[in-house]
Amino acid sequence: MDINLLDDFLELARELNFSRAAENRNLTQPAFSRRIRSLEKAIGTPLVRRTTRQVALTAAGKAFQPMAEAIVRMLVDARGEALKAAGDDQRHLNLAATHALSYTFVPKWLVAIGGPAEIGALNLISDTHQQCVRLMKAGAVNFFVSHMSPAGADDLPEQQFNRHPIGRDRLIPLCAPDSQGRPRWTLGAEGAEVPFIAYAAASGFHAILKAHWARHGRPGLAPMMNSVLAATNLTMAKEGQGVAFLPHSLAEGDIERGRLVRAGGAALDVPVQIVVFRPRPRMSPHHEAFWRNLLAATPADD
Repeated sequence: MDINLLDDFLELARELNFSRAAENRNLTQPAFSRRIRSLEKAIGTPLVRRTTRQVALTAAGKAFQPMAEAIVRMLVDARGEALKAAGDDQRHLNLAATHALSYTFVPKWLVAIGGPAEIGALNLISDTHQQCVRLMKAGAVNFFVSHMSPAGADDLPEQQFNRHPIGRDRLIPLCAPDSQGRPRWTLGAEGAEVPFIAYAAASGFHAILKAHWARHGRPGLAPMMNSVLAATNLTMAKEGQGVAFLPHSLAEGDIERGRLVRAGGAALDVPVQIVVFRPRPRMSPHHEAFWRNLLAATPADD
């Protein structure tokens, strides 16, 4: 079996759309469809149910998906072990992090864990939450650092991935000050809806805010724009375009300099954990050593 067929299937399982999955795999849709059929023939049962309106995994497809993800990750690790045995390996670490954390939190966290001798050659990938999850499931990265709300959706199930808390953060309603240094908008003002700089669905903060507001109530907000990047929302907030719920770790400097001010009290803050994910199967000795170091540096009750 062509192992690339597993990557094709996993992309289709994530997108549930032949056109988008084929584009992501740099294939034409007819060629991509033939490859999925080849995989189904090799497995011996349909993995995907196709209709004119939608694509869905069959029961067999749902059962096969986590196994395919595990196989892809094992092959990545096996290649590393083979290179090590041949003397051609390099101590390396593939780490994904969301944009907001890669700018601020991750560099300091890595220094706290250890220096280059412990980490080795670092390949830090900064992307949206959605794309980082894809990379993690595909075995393209060894670890993933992200914000995660206790009320948020679980994109990386515990049956397949371990997680460990490594810090705390909070999303704060912030806006530009007026000429007197007061907030241009105040959440909670009776009958008022303020312009809201929102997060697009690909951002992890979109799911975090949605889950939090489902439990605690949504403040009066009128969406004006959205972006997948917290850094973009921060810039738009500073330009006076509206209120944005921004991670304190990212906005702290602008708050201290008075470029951003609170648009609501602390009761509106959204607490979030910062967590690191890894696959449950045993990884290379270097990756396992890194995991032990980060557990020691950031105890679970931190």
